[in-house]
Amino acid sequence: MAMMHQVFNLSLVERHAATETAQARSEVLIEQQPSGIIIPGSVLEAAVEIAPKRYVLFVTDGIAYEESLTIVLCQRGEGVQEIIHIENAYTTGFFESLNLYDNRIQFKFFENTLWSLRVADSPKFTLPFIGDPKGVKRSAGFTKRLIMTLND
Repeated sequence: MAMMHQVFNLSLVERHAATETAQARSEVLIEQQPSGIIIPGSVLEAAVEIAPKRYVLFVTDGIAYEESLTIVLCQRGEGVQEIIHIENAYTTGFFESLNLYDNRIQFKFFENTLWSLRVADSPKFTLPFIGDPKGVKRSAGFTKRLIMTLND
């Protein structure tokens, strides 16, 4: 199995501007070519290829003083598989200190908060709204692939 690695051949082009109630929506370009994958957010902070043509994207909105982080799991040809948000009202975060390990991605967001992300090979059964650290928001459902933990 190939090791996950940061890639620099992905970019975003905004397709729908942000409104007061919704994030901007952007299309993922792969090697400057449209992929058909539309995601929330407008600023690509980092892209990690976790398997051939399968990516974890870290996206912000470029909003000063109340920045949130959107993490998107997507696959070329299949589109978006899961989206989670890290947010905290009236707090701005900066995406930094990206580190890749064999089975997890670590990064900082919100001051010195060190987050750890694992991507499950297949969806894992979970109860809605249970098990995520404070500040992590996701759609209600009984499965998840993106598993977030805090490294205090």
